[in-house]
Amino acid sequence: MVRSRPSPVFPAALWTTLVVLSLSGARLGADASNLVVLQNDSITDFSQVSIQVGFAADERGAAWLTSTCDGNLTAVRILWLSSPPNGGTTLGQDVRVSAAGAFPVPGAVLQELLGPQMVEGAFNEFALTPPIPVTLGETVVVDFQFLDPPPAGGPSLVTDTDGCQAGRNGIFAIPPGSWFSSCALGVTGDFGIRAVVDCAEPLAFADGFESGDTSAWSVTVP
Repeated sequence: MVRSRPSPVFPAALWTTLVVLSLSGARLGADASNLVVLQNDSITDFSQVSIQVGFAADERGAAWLTSTCDGNLTAVRILWLSSPPNGGTTLGQDVRVSAAGAFPVPGAVLQELLGPQMVEGAFNEFALTPPIPVTLGETVVVDFQFLDPPPAGGPSLVTDTDGCQAGRNGIFAIPPGSWFSSCALGVTGDFGIRAVVDCAEPLAFADGFESGDTSAWSVTVP
């Protein structure tokens, strides 16, 4: 399926969507008890995804992610796929973490990782040094900037296929050199761009009790 940017103020560029299977073993890993993964996308192993190959050099794809706890942002994760899979690596221009700003324009840059090596077929994880403090309900922006345009089959950034959430996905488009909602540009999914937060307090169990809260449990001795 081919999508175009419906704007009269700059030339239309094509956003080609390729439906593939995400690979089992993408770097999701088993998180420690205090770690949470922030995400807008619904991508799981073996789910259908769309590879967004319409990016030009220096363009960016971004996700607005909201923390579910007080803690420290320790890493970002970016899914990078091609069809057919090639197992290669691609040099990106940078990965940035920014304040929320006023959507679709990110705020001040909090940390920048230059020259990321993207491994095809996985969620690529990049540690943040130092970690970035966040609070419950705080939104940050994680974006990837392309060094070169992706080839027709990728590898490139990926979106899920169940709808683009308003206010959660952005693209820095060249021309005109401005930020737009990716939904407004015809992208119909959420970017597979995530962040990892090390929460300051232990996470609650599903029943609402917290780890170590032994007074909340009753014991019957036969």
